[in-house]
Amino acid sequence: MQTAARYERKLVFGDDERVAQWCRERLPNFLGWNGHYIAIGYSAGPNLLGAVVFTQFSGANIVIACALEAPLTRRFLRAIFYYPFLQLGCRRVTALIDADNAKSIRLVEHVGFEQEGRMKHATTTGDVLIYGLTKERCRWL
Repeated sequence: MQTAARYERKLVFGDDERVAQWCRERLPNFLGWNGHYIAIGYSAGPNLLGAVVFTQFSGANIVIACALEAPLTRRFLRAIFYYPFLQLGCRRVTALIDADNAKSIRLVEHVGFEQEGRMKHATTTGDVLIYGLTKERCRWL
């Protein structure tokens, strides 16, 4: 059996249910699982290494959830932000992060999101931090 490292890494489009389910298994407390969503995956062969799920599209804003098992690549980052900002025409992307998830907080801040608020007791595990990234501040387009 080949390992994921031996496969070419690819973006996964049009397989929303599988990619979202993979993400859902890793983020069970994410607040946006109800309703319609679009998902972009990152894979090595048949194995998903990362997933981004977009939900709660309002025209100007969309909520994003991200789960990773491999480092982000520039290619994946460009795909992540092309969809909401250039394809949908959003003015901002919102990320909702569990307050105790230091790894995700470092990631979204490194990518360019800014903390905008806190929802106290929003999940069964505690608070959720609200992060936002506007199109003007996105350096991945």
